[in-house]
Amino acid sequence: MSLSGQTVAITGASGGLGRELAQQAAQRGARLALMARNETKLSELANELGDDVLVFNGDVTSAENAKKFIEATIEKFGALDQLIANAGQSMWANFDQIEDTELFRQLMEVNFMGVVNCIHPAIDALRKSGGQAVIISSIQSKFGVPAHSAYGASKHAIEGLVDSLRFELANSGINFMAVYPHWIRGTGMRENALGPDGEAVGDCKRSHSNSSIPADVCARKILDALPRRRESLFIPGKLKYLPALKLLLPPFFRWLILSKIKSQK
Repeated sequence: MSLSGQTVAITGASGGLGRELAQQAAQRGARLALMARNETKLSELANELGDDVLVFNGDVTSAENAKKFIEATIEKFGALDQLIANAGQSMWANFDQIEDTELFRQLMEVNFMGVVNCIHPAIDALRKSGGQAVIISSIQSKFGVPAHSAYGASKHAIEGLVDSLRFELANSGINFMAVYPHWIRGTGMRENALGPDGEAVGDCKRSHSNSSIPADVCARKILDALPRRRESLFIPGKLKYLPALKLLLPPFFRWLILSKIKSQK
């Protein structure tokens, strides 16, 4: 589906899913505004994609950085049609093994406040264009899983935020689409996940199971959904049944989740 003429802003664009989203959106004719902390990788990506790209080196945990990114996007392109809040960070540590609960604050800053910081300054521009904010959440916004207490909490917070915004801005013309992916492979999230000591686990990362989704497939499904202006997108679609399974068959649900976690060594 073409994105020709549309301005698409993507956070966390220097690698993983963000990079795939940028590459595929460029192929569909989008005008791109890309934000990430890794200036070198971001510049390399921009050179690959061509001239009609805005590069902004910044951190979504900084409200000032996020505001300047949105302002720079509007200044360069004159509009904002799609804001894809993709930047995020994960973890692998059981709650009782966490050495410092500052880990919770860090993940809330990246995964929750990073979304808040980007959407807030973009509201007027999205209202003007009748655009949409696309939030890359997680199926873990619907239920918690082992070794992801802080990550799941940050994604649950996003769920509450988006629900509220849909009420408050119902007449604004802005669509809020929450994306609920399965594990995504090929993103670098695993090695950058925080361990019990609050540091990235690096080479001690867990392996992906066969049910994980390649980053390029995930990006394609997200971009395909943009014109349909959906409220939610589960990747793969069968994930939408898990919240009902949790409600109707709690013991079986817990067994299923534990078995999936144990399969990732």
